[in-house]
Amino acid sequence: METAEFVRKRNPDWTIHSYCARCFATVADSASVAEMNAAEDQHVCDRRLLEMVEQYRSVSHLVSAA
Repeated sequence: METAEFVRKRNPDWTIHSYCARCFATVADSASVAEMNAAEDQHVCDRRLLEMVEQYRSVSHLVSAA
């Protein structure tokens, strides 16, 4: 299994939003870096989400290549 990578963005209320770059699931919204790190450490990509992401990528490549 590949290690998940995370993208963090600041919310308007100054909390931090973290989502998985592989399955695009929200991992956490928190003001605490410790909570964010813990949530990211515990994240496991949902197989169904990964399948949907792969289907989207394959379809979008076909559309963009046409």
